[in-house]
Amino acid sequence: MNLRSSFSKFLRKLYFLSFVFSLAASSVYAEDEYDHKLGAQLYQLCSACHGPEGYGKRELMAPSIAGLPEWYIVNQLKKFRNGGRGAHPADISGLRMRPMARTLRKDSDLLTVAHHVSKFKPRQPKDEITDGDPVRGKTLYLTCIACHGEKSEGKKELKAPTQVYLEDWYMLEQLKKFKHGLRGANPKDVEGMTMRPIVMATLPDEQAMKDVIAYIRQTARETTKADQRATTTPTSTPAAPK
Repeated sequence: MNLRSSFSKFLRKLYFLSFVFSLAASSVYAEDEYDHKLGAQLYQLCSACHGPEGYGKRELMAPSIAGLPEWYIVNQLKKFRNGGRGAHPADISGLRMRPMARTLRKDSDLLTVAHHVSKFKPRQPKDEITDGDPVRGKTLYLTCIACHGEKSEGKKELKAPTQVYLEDWYMLEQLKKFKHGLRGANPKDVEGMTMRPIVMATLPDEQAMKDVIAYIRQTARETTKADQRATTTPTSTPAAPK
């Protein structure tokens, strides 16, 4: 079975699961149902690693979570809580995260803190990786478009997150985890099990990972600048009649 055929089967399975996911749409809060005070209280524990504004702390291997959509945060917290992610003995940062997620014993608390985080204002991170080639990365990224979109905006129906505000060091760390089975090898992580064979087939070494990350970061910066121009450009108004 070739990669394209295998990937197509993965996508069909993922579309089915996304339908099931859509039936659970109540897992995200409407604003008038949300307890702002409780969300802030629950996030205090998270802020020790992710910072008060969700921008992360590199020295703790804690990524920025500002800019992540609520549905994705809910999904990942549940995986950390049930062992689908962060349970591999070699996953140091994941093992640190898992007990934090398990403090959210009630689903209502998990949903509340996810909603709180989803309101953080995102910002473009500083790039650390300097030897990635975005030209080669653009070719490698063609495989990623189906799930993550042409501009890394993500696709909710496939549970594929945006990558626009992810740090390059974090993406490299996660790609290595997928490649070596620290992430995406657990049956409880359906989306991760879809991602892992794609990483293994298309990114043979660390340089290839750096190249595709360089392209993602380049696209992210361009997208952010375009969005900023669109929001700051004043609209022309007709001159008042004389």
